[in-house]
Amino acid sequence: MNNMLNLSHISAQIWMALCGFVTHINKLAVSLPKKMRIKILTILFWTFLISSKSLACDCKISKNLKDIQKREFTESKYIFIGEILKIDSKKHTFEIKVIESFKGVLNGKVYRGIYNQSCGPIIDKSGKWLIYANRKSDNLIQIRACGITRSFKNPESIISATKIPNPPPLNQTKSQNMKVQSNWKLRAKSDLENEIAELRKKTK
Repeated sequence: MNNMLNLSHISAQIWMALCGFVTHINKLAVSLPKKMRIKILTILFWTFLISSKSLACDCKISKNLKDIQKREFTESKYIFIGEILKIDSKKHTFEIKVIESFKGVLNGKVYRGIYNQSCGPIIDKSGKWLIYANRKSDNLIQIRACGITRSFKNPESIISATKIPNPPPLNQTKSQNMKVQSNWKLRAKSDLENEIAELRKKTK
């Protein structure tokens, strides 16, 4: 049985949880025969993933980041870098000030925004964000569902933008997990920086 699960659609949060899950379960099951341990872990993996997927939105994610960026640039009415001022997680709303506009908005303007809790991206932290949105009503924008809006602090949390690593092998150690996560985060930051550079070229 192949001990690597090819599930590229799982969320960033689920992937990181899986890393910890593998390490913890391996410690508990170390006294069992190898074949039995792999069988138990595989069953638990699928149970965990199926239950997690049932809570998520079904976003069709292209494998090509350039294609996603082209689609988002074309279909978004507003594209800008903004600073989050307020977040209301219960109402799924936020306030944001435009710092650098790439499309459709003026620098310095403050907007109210809304996001799709099920499909994401979810505006869940303060700081700078790259925003792809459309007009909902006067002074109210709506984040494009399943899009590539993401924060500067944790751009890896949006898997539409930076593909997550393959789920960890069942025998992967904690230090190996940490190295994979670190490389993934660096790649996500690089993808974001390159994307912003391209947006600046388009709007010169």
